Amino acid sequence: MIDLRSDTVTKPSAAMLAYMLQAPVGDDVFGEDPTINALEAKICALFGTESALFMPSGTMSNQIALKILTQPLDEIICDRTAHIYNYEVGGYAFHSGCSIRYLEGDRGVFTAADVLDNINPLDVMKPITKLVCIENTTNRGGGKIFPLNTIKAIKTVCDANGL
Repeated sequence: MIDLRSDTVTKPSAAMLAYMLQAPVGDDVFGEDPTINALEAKICALFGTESALFMPSGTMSNQIALKILTQPLDEIICDRTAHIYNYEVGGYAFHSGCSIRYLEGDRGVFTAADVLDNINPLDVMKPITKLVCIENTTNRGGGKIFPLNTIKAIKTVCDANGL
């Protein structure tokens, strides 16, 4: 059985462990790890990008994305079951200085109308809504996914509202 609940639940097979034990390694801080360099180069080629950065966990990736995409005092919209809200120790507040407005989706999935209804108006007494986070697959939703049309509709609302 393939278990997709989390990026930390997977256990390496014997072949994977054997490969890891013999893989060439170096100091990634100085760009001297040939295995990481090869992985990043492969990802660049796959996506046609100039560079790539290996991040060993979903939490690390989430926190960096939140920091890059927001400013302190911004608001993030997500589902109430979202990983960034429930399992990242309030990192959105600590690392990025943001608040969360959570939605009550269906097993983690919400709609474009939900987003539109929850964007804060321009009001100096409220945080500025700046980011919408979706989680695919939804951990607490048992692996439910956002339908592609729902993602496109949410993107349309975000574009129209500067999110």
